[in-house]
Amino acid sequence: MNKIIKLECDKTISMLAGFNSGKIMYEKQVKGKVDFNDKITIVFPDHIDNIASSFVQGFFDEFMDKIGIDGIEEKISIESVHPELEKYIIDNLM
Repeated sequence: MNKIIKLECDKTISMLAGFNSGKIMYEKQVKGKVDFNDKITIVFPDHIDNIASSFVQGFFDEFMDKIGIDGIEEKISIESVHPELEKYIIDNLM
């Protein structure tokens, strides 16, 4: 099964930053809604133009603990208007 998580955030925000902000968004919008054995698609809002590495690390912290970088590469796909975002996220988790 492929679980699709569409992230939501204030439309006036164009950049996501901060470890704690990433952790909070994960806890409010993802935690408890996914099975780490399934494929997961995370959809970032179109108005998000940039994501800081600190946000990536906070948001994916539990994913790293549960399935590691190999599991993230294998099971998680990222959808965004910015096609390079998925590679950027993986690079920042290594």
